[in-house]
This record gives sequence, structure tokens and C-alpha cells, in this order.
Amino acid sequence: METFEEILDNIERLHVSSPNSDTLVQGAIDGLINSLNDPYTEYLPPEMLKEFKSSFDSEFVGVGIQLQPGEHFPEVMGVIENAPAEKAGIKLNDQIVKVDGIDVFDEPLETVVQKIRGPAGTKVKLTIRRNGAEDFELELVRANINTPTVISQVFDDGTGYISLNKFGANTASEFNKALTKLKQQGVTALIMDLRDNPGGMLDQAVRIASNFVESGQLITSTIDKNGERQEYRTEGEAIGLGMPTVILVDHNSASASEILAGALQDYHVATLIGSATYGKGTVQTVVPLSSGGALKVTIAKYHTPSDKVVNGIGLSPDYQVLTPGLQLVAARRLLKPSEKNVVDFDTEKSEVLVNGIPVQIRQTFWQKNGIIYLPLRFVFEALGYKVDWQTSNNSVRITGYGSNVLFGTQDGQVVVNGKVTTGLEPLKIEEGETFIPLSDLNIFGINCETAKNKLSIEKITASKN
Repeated sequence: METFEEILDNIERLHVSSPNSDTLVQGAIDGLINSLNDPYTEYLPPEMLKEFKSSFDSEFVGVGIQLQPGEHFPEVMGVIENAPAEKAGIKLNDQIVKVDGIDVFDEPLETVVQKIRGPAGTKVKLTIRRNGAEDFELELVRANINTPTVISQVFDDGTGYISLNKFGANTASEFNKALTKLKQQGVTALIMDLRDNPGGMLDQAVRIASNFVESGQLITSTIDKNGERQEYRTEGEAIGLGMPTVILVDHNSASASEILAGALQDYHVATLIGSATYGKGTVQTVVPLSSGGALKVTIAKYHTPSDKVVNGIGLSPDYQVLTPGLQLVAARRLLKPSEKNVVDFDTEKSEVLVNGIPVQIRQTFWQKNGIIYLPLRFVFEALGYKVDWQTSNNSVRITGYGSNVLFGTQDGQVVVNGKVTTGLEPLKIEEGETFIPLSDLNIFGINCETAKNKLSIEKITASKN
């Protein structure tokens, strides 16, 4: 410390740039924290501390719509009750094509969100596109909105759905209300969506897990620098106990999301579908500082009930589905199996029907030299197969329904259940996406029908293993 003080004093007195003392001290703080090589430990000046605390609240200024990326324009995935958007008549699946008269074609979602938000009491004009009808404009007055962290609905097959966008101060209470309402509506199977959920408050994850695991069971353990372990256990009535449950996860599911998903996976009360999670397995606490700011510092690492380490590794899904638009379809299929899977393409539409459910697609089927090509990963994940790209030998492995097929993308070799197979058309790679010839689907026992600009493929699932 004496050396540090000496250096600071000499730099302030002698350096030709006449550096600002506050700048030097901030640089020292940054260097101290950066030396930890821990992205979750950080100094929060007073203004950042205020923003950090507000991130756990559910209030913001806007019009009360929740958006998701569409093909070219943001789509409404939720309308908050009694908010300006609901009062103006905005509906689910509406597209926002202009904000204050300015086209938002292919703009990043966050950019559009920031354009819609603004000071309370000010006006914003939104141009809406609905079901191919003529675009129309609505003028809304921005207001303070208390937005839920939990959204729920019932699908037409009777499956319940609950999406959590973060773990805020009231998330567990919102979740319990949603789950209770779904049960009252007769729901007997549940999909919990934790995709793009960065986490939040640990105690909220534990309380939500308590709905599915008997009281007194371990949900997570935290281990500090001294090796001391603190356990977090379930409390109260498990109102979702025994309900078939699927949890959707992706690379952005982190922290409290991984605590919840990891615990329910360990107890075999939920099945994980999607991709490997982020791998943030550390716990932070916020230490107030006399300056008015705070130090957010990592104090422990957490383990799942079976003592799995999550940090830097993440959770592996029980069923890998990497195509985002198909993860929900896969969850519904797992909870309510059918005798066959059907995928219907139409070159005149940017969506595909998977078992009757519309899914947006970047590239539909196309034809070259008389050969029809289909997007490989989309097709096989839509039908219930697992697709793995093996970079070591530039090959694609497709498994499921008793099949284990390896396609070489460079040498064109195809190995079916351990035997080299000849006479197949090679795969095509266009703009970074891999396509499979329609005729190659025969080796999987997939039925195909074509008619003009339409194509339908079908896989009987009765013998699935």
C-alpha cells in the first residue's frame, strides 16, 4: 500500500499530462478488479448502482408490449394488461413496421425497443401490420408500467406454458399465481421457458423449485473461499409435484436459471430441451461503499443437488434442439406424443408447419439441376432427430429412431449404422447452412410428397426408441 501511495503521489506531481486524481483512482480500482479475472466482480458507481437495483424491479416507461424478433420486423409476443398498448388494441403476433413514421425493417430488436420507450406522458406513433391486412397507425401515450417477469398461457392441446424473463423480487409469487391458474384451467403438463433468462435472485429460483420438489429437499449448495457450504432447501407445498414438465434452455440461460433447471433435472422432475446453458455458477453479493457506490463481488460457487459444478460448463439438455423455433415444438411433442411427425413446406411462405404449428424459417427448400434440397438441421430436428456437427472431420451425425448416419461434407462419404453407403447425393453448403437432397431422406424411412411449390415430409414415430 505504501508503494501504491508513493506511485500515485509521484504521478500526480510529476507526470507531464497533469492527470486527474479521480481518473487515476478509477484506473487503480479497475486494475485491481481486472486482476481477479472474474467478469462478475465489479465496482458500481452511484449511478450504476441505481440502475443495477432497478434491474430487479418490474417497472419501466413504455407502451406495454413485449417484442420478439420476426422475419424482418419485431413481433408482439405479449401485451401487458391495462397498458396503453392493450387499450389501443394491439394484439399478439402484430408486427411493428414503423416507429414515429420511421421504417424499422431489419433493425436490431433493442434499437426498436429504445425508440418505443421514452419519458412518461410523451406520445409515440406505431405502424402495425396484422395478418396481411393493410398497415395502420396507432398513437400511444407512454406510461409507467409494472411489467410481469412471468407470462403464462394454455396451448390448444391443453399444455400449460410459463415463460420467465428474469428472477426479480416478485418472480416466485408471479410464478405461483400462474401455475395455480393453469391448474385451475385443467392443465396437467407444463412447459417452463428459461431461454434468454440471465438469472437474478437465488432465493426466487429456490422458491420456484419448491413447487415441484417435496419440502426440505436440497436445491443448491454454495461453497465459499473457506470451503464452507451453505444449503438452500425447498419450503411449502409443492403444487406442481408430479406434473410432467419440460424446461426450455439455451446458451443465454444463466445463473438462477441454471440453479432452477439443474435442480429439477437432478430430481428427474423436469426434462431439459434446447442447447447447453451459459455456465454462470457463481454467487455475488453487493457491498455498499461509503462513497455511495457499491462493490458487487463473487463470494461463492454453487453446485446442483447431485453436486454438479455449473460454472464454466453449463447444463447439458436431455434433448438437444439447436433450432430456436423448434424447441417449443419439441417440448409439446414430448409432452403430447403423436403417431407421426409431419413437416409442411411452402416456397411462397416464410414459415413451415411442424405438426400443424407454424415455425419461421430462414431458407425453405430449393431446387438445382432437378434435385430438391432441404435445410438439414431444421428438417431433422423438426422430425425429432438429433443433429451434431463434428468439426474434427467436417461431418454431420444424425441420430434417432434407431438410425445413426454420418454425412461427410467434404468427401461425400455416408456411413449408415456403421456401414458405408453409396449412391447418395452429396450435401450442399450454401451461405454457411447445410442442405440435404430430398432423395437422401429415404435411408431414414421418411416419407415425402411434392406438389408444385409445396413439399411435405412425414416420419412415423410409433417405433421411436
